[in-house]
Amino acid sequence: MAAFADTMTYLRYGDKPAGKAQAVLWPVLVHQVLYPEVQQPKMNLFQKVVMRLIRANTFDAGDIAELTGFHINLVKLIQAQLLSRGWIDDKAIELTESGLKAIGEEDDQSEQLASGYLFQDAVSGKLWPRIDNRLAIIEPDNPSEKFPKFSLSRKTGKVLEPFKPSFKPANHATPKTQDTMRAWQDYRSDYRIARQLYTPDKLPKQIKLSGLTYQSEQPESAWILVWITASHSARLWSIKDPFDIRDEAWWLTGNLPKLLEHDKNLCRSLSGLIEQPEPENQTVSEWLISLRDQASLQVMMDYPWVQKEPDIADALSVVLTRQEMLENGQNHKNDLEAAITECQKLLEVLMQWLIKSFQGSVEQLPKSKQNDANLNRSLLTSLNLPAFTEDVIATLSRQKLQMVIRAFKNPTSSLKALVFAAALGTIGTTIHPLKVLKSEQLDLQKLLALAHLRNQTSHGNSRYTGKQYTEITVEVAQKNIEFVLQFTEQFKEWIRG
Repeated sequence: MAAFADTMTYLRYGDKPAGKAQAVLWPVLVHQVLYPEVQQPKMNLFQKVVMRLIRANTFDAGDIAELTGFHINLVKLIQAQLLSRGWIDDKAIELTESGLKAIGEEDDQSEQLASGYLFQDAVSGKLWPRIDNRLAIIEPDNPSEKFPKFSLSRKTGKVLEPFKPSFKPANHATPKTQDTMRAWQDYRSDYRIARQLYTPDKLPKQIKLSGLTYQSEQPESAWILVWITASHSARLWSIKDPFDIRDEAWWLTGNLPKLLEHDKNLCRSLSGLIEQPEPENQTVSEWLISLRDQASLQVMMDYPWVQKEPDIADALSVVLTRQEMLENGQNHKNDLEAAITECQKLLEVLMQWLIKSFQGSVEQLPKSKQNDANLNRSLLTSLNLPAFTEDVIATLSRQKLQMVIRAFKNPTSSLKALVFAAALGTIGTTIHPLKVLKSEQLDLQKLLALAHLRNQTSHGNSRYTGKQYTEITVEVAQKNIEFVLQFTEQFKEWIRG
């Protein structure tokens, strides 16, 4: 087990990418390893066989052909090759000194050992798919201070001040053999792809090995300089490969939210990479993109715990985008109805996650094909869940039980059916959010009211139906948005894991 400790050691391998980029120091555990370097063989298999026979005083071409099964002309060709390399004498009956040395090196199975370094992410504990034969240490101008500065040019006095995030160090186990081999295979795969995509002579030298062993039990802690740029995708940012093999450090994509969760100042620092056009210069599409970026950024900053579940994060981002649109005056009837729909979608995704995460003992449920509201009511009541009041149970009991049970395999039912299914997931489960969260925390009556409001928006509303409809105002839409945001946050401890 090893935990990160700040040793004020800083490493830099690659170059700054073109364009606007933020330098960030990433915490790693550095493992020193020994590996046998793969040597290019000096002779092929046929040459080895012939040379070994000559060394054993079998030098006649016919005899060698009979012993090996080679065609005699092939044997003579090999003898000519060995003679041209100076490995046998002019009569082809004896090895020269250089020949003895060459065959001796081939026979020597010991390989030259080299020292290298593997990098284990101090945030996730996973190995990076990178290995290098040197520690590219950079010395800060202010080694005694917590936040380092590095001189880029003595002539201009230009200084690099990377962001050094704070995080909670955790104990990480020494990588297992299969993890090490997977990282090594990913490294080779990345290098092979890079050779196809980029000019080979611009790539760092590839490390070739036939195996490796860890030289020390405990790794050293260090910070590696990485560059982050804007991506304007759902992830907002792109982390560049610090070793300049691939364009993006794909293995760090899922780790950035974890680092952001520990340090909100990092999120604020990276937000400067996302350029927002001036409002008066924006087209409608630019404005919408800008709102989506702002919403994704808000999810990163205010809801970092949701990053582990991308589907919930996406649905949450859509609701936050709609909230921003309403605040900016986009409140046509269609926009207000869309807000209600998006609120329900977030709740549906949340219930889908809850059903898949907590299956319970569904096989214990009755197999009746008839819909029985009384049976449903008794089932829900027997669960004794704090947030399921009599009114909530009465509403949910009208759902078809078979449709509810089916939601465990294919959770695409209505919101009410999904809530019912999530409740049944508590059967036989000792730890479940619905067994812990109280009525005032979830307020399921509001959830059911939102579901009813959503059903209203999905049908034509006119005086011809004879039904009373709830008018969806800006205030109604905003209150429902606030409700689903608070509702989702109640599950953060379980979503975070």
